[in-house]
Amino acid sequence: MMDGKRNWVEEAAKMPLAFSQVREDALLDESVVLGLGEQVDVLMIASGGCTAALLASIPQVRRLHLVDPNPAQLALSRLKLHLLKNLPPAQRLALLGHQPMREEERHARLGQALSELMLPRNALGPFRTVVATGPDYVGRYERVFRALQQSLDGSERELLAALRSSTANASAFSPDSPLGRKLDEALGQVMSLPNLVRLFGEDATNNPEKPFHLHFADRIRWIMKNGQASTNPYLWQMLTGSFPKNRFAPWLTRQAAVHPPIVTESCCRMEQVLERETGAYDFIHLSNILDWLSPGDAEKTLDLAAGALRRSGRLLIRQLNSTLDIRGAGRMFQWLDSASQDLWRRDRSFFYRALHLGRKR
Repeated sequence: MMDGKRNWVEEAAKMPLAFSQVREDALLDESVVLGLGEQVDVLMIASGGCTAALLASIPQVRRLHLVDPNPAQLALSRLKLHLLKNLPPAQRLALLGHQPMREEERHARLGQALSELMLPRNALGPFRTVVATGPDYVGRYERVFRALQQSLDGSERELLAALRSSTANASAFSPDSPLGRKLDEALGQVMSLPNLVRLFGEDATNNPEKPFHLHFADRIRWIMKNGQASTNPYLWQMLTGSFPKNRFAPWLTRQAAVHPPIVTESCCRMEQVLERETGAYDFIHLSNILDWLSPGDAEKTLDLAAGALRRSGRLLIRQLNSTLDIRGAGRMFQWLDSASQDLWRRDRSFFYRALHLGRKR
């Protein structure tokens, strides 16, 4: 049950998946990869597999090495790569929970897919729970957003009107508006520090620039002012648990590459992979894992990333809410200021306060 101020947290904490959906605009990663020419080798954080699936659809990607210390995240990534190859978009959407599907059918088809991948039925969590909602809605992060959506109950009409507006509608969520006050209250309750620590651990809340509920309130208001809310899949997913009409996470509607990349994986921390790789990759995607690290560990990770890249290889880092001086810690990179700012302005996944694109010196 999701009732009560703490019950939903304890139920969510039991789920093995931290993230079912990757809250990253993978079109940005794609644009970096496309600028690297042919035969691109990629090393990346697996997370929920959405970015991995999109990159796997690009003909230029030759090898994709997925890294995550959580075996459930790797299992979900493997499933999404399987769906990319074997199911058309409409069936992917239904199986994952974004479109209606009879529970009996999802039970059978998901069970078959996991069997073909030689994964146990509980690889993503209790099978009945996964079948009931679809795999894209069982992660702990998704449970946070579900609790947020429930806290906004009673404001659906105003919320949808704001999201459907074809023009910037910052005033709808202004702090002194009824909807804005309700949003701030809901974020404060749902994204309290004790809740986030219980669900994601203390490392995930390292070095915050501001309390996380305030960070997300600011980012929502920013995207309402500067972005196209009516077509933003990441904003709709966060606030409504659904996608706007015909606007999905990019991989969900992609066709598989005719010659898909070789996919390998490591169930460990990224630093462990970087330590044993030298000059092996053209593009490294670190998501926002540096937010979780101390300044010393972040500097070490960036040095290792430089060693794992080929000459002039690219590194892309997202920064959520940490105070870490990423560019100061990455002295082996030339940080591409203009390109980084351009990526950040284009980023529909509005969670991040900065993006950092670096080129190995």
